[in-house]
Amino acid sequence: MQTKTSAAAACALTVLLWAAACQKTDTGAVSPPSAETTLATAGGKVVTLGEFNREYERYKTQLHLDEIKDGPEDRQIRKTVLERMINDMLLLAEADRMGVTVTEEELKNEITALLGEYDQARLTLNLGKMGISYGQWKTDVEKGMRIRKLVLQQIDARIGVTPAEARAYYDENADEFHWPERVRALQIMVNDETAAEQIRKKLLAGADFATIAKERSQSPDAATGGDLGYFSRGQMPPEFEEAVFNLKAGQISEVIESIYGFHLFKAVGRESPRMMTFDEAHERIRALLVSRKREEEFNRWIENLRTQANVKANLALLAPSSS
Repeated sequence: MQTKTSAAAACALTVLLWAAACQKTDTGAVSPPSAETTLATAGGKVVTLGEFNREYERYKTQLHLDEIKDGPEDRQIRKTVLERMINDMLLLAEADRMGVTVTEEELKNEITALLGEYDQARLTLNLGKMGISYGQWKTDVEKGMRIRKLVLQQIDARIGVTPAEARAYYDENADEFHWPERVRALQIMVNDETAAEQIRKKLLAGADFATIAKERSQSPDAATGGDLGYFSRGQMPPEFEEAVFNLKAGQISEVIESIYGFHLFKAVGRESPRMMTFDEAHERIRALLVSRKREEEFNRWIENLRTQANVKANLALLAPSSS
């Protein structure tokens, strides 16, 4: 939410060019702004030009936007980064005021989840390429967690979708709720083509697909008899999709090779395109309406925080020549 410039947040940014982009020395000469030059203030807190430049470069690196040079797109990126920095600064101040904290255990669990298969040394190396230390990254993670907790307390806890609201949306937007053609299939995957061909012969002779899948398949779905459930076009690799959607119910596919191994499929069900029932669409509708309400409520909330904090920003300093 903080990285995306919204119209409401932009309106709340009071642009006052209270500081010249260049500063005069005692001799009357003009000196360029320094890293310590104030770029924005909000509620007694300051964003310096140096802080902004570091965040701007990090933002571009993370999103692979390095090829973007000076121009309208770059100016919009700079405004977006500054907006996010101001919003985060205000949200963290509000978290301080509300006593929102993160425990060491919560932070440890979050870092473990974020690292995934990475180890700290590998992460530190990759962060270094973006000019970020592991300590800085860990601090940023904690700040992000505190902001999420604050938003949950102040926004999400007050948001709800009534059955009547969900039903009204369903009735007014029926064209959004259609199931495309879907096929349900079973799968067996092995590493050897010869083994796959032998299995196919057994299946064509009447062997039970699910039983062999449990015994021989090396795919994660083996435990459920190779059941892939229902899926529509575009959800499977093209070579799988072509094979499965051309099968009639009960038919066995040819052996299909992929980077994972050799596959056999059996079509066990097919659904023609149809409209979703309200019960089928309910969870999607609820999530959509919650998301809309969250954004609207957040924009009102952050606008109020910005107004109270008397946000001021010298946008002239965002020009590349000032960086």
